[in-house]
Amino acid sequence: MSNPASNASANVKPSASAAPRSAAPNPKAAVPVLLFSFVFCLVLDNGFKFMTKPIAESLDLSVSTASLQATLAGILIGIGAVVYAALADSISIRKLMIVGIGFVAVGSLLGYFFQGVWPIVLTARIIQTSGLAAAETLYVIYVTKYLSPEDQKTYLGFSTAAFQAALLIGTLTSGIVATYISWPAMFLISLILIVAIPFLIKTVPEEQQEKSHLDIFGLFLIAGIATAVMLFMQRFQWWWLAAAVLGIALFAWHIRTHDNAVVNPSFFTNARYVCALIVVLVVYMVQLGYSVILLPYMVDELYGINLDGAAYILAPGYLCAVIVGVMSGKVAKFLSSRQAIVAAISIIIVALLIPAVLPGAGVATVIASMILFPSGFALMYAPLVATALQNIPAAKSGVAIGFYNLTINIAVPVGIALTAMLVDSRPAFFSALSLAQSEAEGVSATIAWLLALMAVVGLLVYVISDRIISSTADNREKVYA
Repeated sequence: MSNPASNASANVKPSASAAPRSAAPNPKAAVPVLLFSFVFCLVLDNGFKFMTKPIAESLDLSVSTASLQATLAGILIGIGAVVYAALADSISIRKLMIVGIGFVAVGSLLGYFFQGVWPIVLTARIIQTSGLAAAETLYVIYVTKYLSPEDQKTYLGFSTAAFQAALLIGTLTSGIVATYISWPAMFLISLILIVAIPFLIKTVPEEQQEKSHLDIFGLFLIAGIATAVMLFMQRFQWWWLAAAVLGIALFAWHIRTHDNAVVNPSFFTNARYVCALIVVLVVYMVQLGYSVILLPYMVDELYGINLDGAAYILAPGYLCAVIVGVMSGKVAKFLSSRQAIVAAISIIIVALLIPAVLPGAGVATVIASMILFPSGFALMYAPLVATALQNIPAAKSGVAIGFYNLTINIAVPVGIALTAMLVDSRPAFFSALSLAQSEAEGVSATIAWLLALMAVVGLLVYVISDRIISSTADNREKVYA
């Protein structure tokens, strides 16, 4: 049986079409500036998500209207992941990063100077987010293309640590800016990213890429499918689901009948990659559904703690997740990718079972749950990415990462919408499986149980598919031995 821990990274090698390592004498030299850009863009992205209420109050909008600047941004981040990943196979990462920062600057200036005009503010956020997506995607692509197999899990761990830190920093920063300055100041803060350009030029290699065809129609279909799925999950209008199904059918036809499509049909016959995407789709629906929707509901209903207090409950968990992410490279020396993924999802399940079984048992139980919960996601990210890319050709690793990130960016808002729907409907049918003593506790326990069951499904999908795929690989090795 193959060892996922070693093979997962070993199979993600620098593309032959990209510049050899000699073009960048020290590939690690570019990591700090790319990681800074990655973190900064995540902070901005999460900061603006929590700016919805101040924007609504300032521009006299409904919360649902103002939330478009966050929901559309989420769609664009996911679509941008695929677009930038596809472009990275034919255009240098350095050029794409500089173009992305240009979009951030243009969108930020437009939003600040026209802060009183909602349509322009929304347009500015769309332009800005199209640039933020570059850093959030290209850091992972750079690590998988240019760093040695031994270093990849460590630096992918840094990225998930950065994600957890950015959630916390973005939330706190947006609160401080909105309370003590004014929400448009976030647009000016975004301009700090410009200082990264000289360091990008100095440290990121200018690769000699092979010319390749950019599949505009294929990318358009991906954008349409992602948008339709998210709009369906937000409003549950069936024509959006029909549009998504039609888009998937057109995309399947397109990649089968066009040689220069963004992906080859065989791309989706890679069993490990497809199974990893399914696990990502299921498990990541739980992530912000719990921390953004269920947690504030629980602490408010059960303990009378407002949203500001909920942010402080999240803080210890995010800090622990940062530590776990940073240490993931060392963890990989003791656990295989398989063991790390199983342990990570198990930790997520245990974290959800705490409020499912012990609702209303005290704030300490919520804090314990929130220490385990993000730490599980931090532990899972690097080995699951490495496993997904294990058998992907290096020339297509960029597109593979793009689809991986797109799946996350679809799963997260879908999970938020589903959890919000559950909170509104207030189910309590699993309260008998808990120590709930009131209706509110029964509702919290039931929703936590449902989220835990979703995580269990993700774990079962991974374990069963991994055993089948590994067994098939072993049999092939025996046949050809």
